[in-house]
Amino acid sequence: MPLPRAQRVRRTAEFADVRAKGSTQSGRLLLLAVLEADGESQARFGFTITKRLGNAVVRNKVRRRLASIAAEFAPAMQKAVLVISIPRYPAVKAEFAALRAEWQKLARRAGLLLSVPPASGSGASTILPPASP
Repeated sequence: MPLPRAQRVRRTAEFADVRAKGSTQSGRLLLLAVLEADGESQARFGFTITKRLGNAVVRNKVRRRLASIAAEFAPAMQKAVLVISIPRYPAVKAEFAALRAEWQKLARRAGLLLSVPPASGSGASTILPPASP
């Protein structure tokens, strides 16, 4: 499922603001930079994929995976924020499930998720306890 255009961070100034003024959660596979968005009605997502990860095919694969994960978790976001996902080199070889689990862990640590979207085939979502510091 693609991420709608209205839910993407696209301006360079917004990317810079998130990195400069926001908080960052880091994991083995990626960094998640978060900034509360005043005046926004929903969460918006951006991706910074550096050339160090590989050629264009590899970078686009990682970006598509992250966009899919962001689209999956967007309905569970509790506040309007700007979220920038920055993959590290191990994300290139990581399985989709591992990348999804790490993104979810970092989003919970940042206090962004109210609940987990249902897994494929499951009908109910689970309420998550607050993330511990």
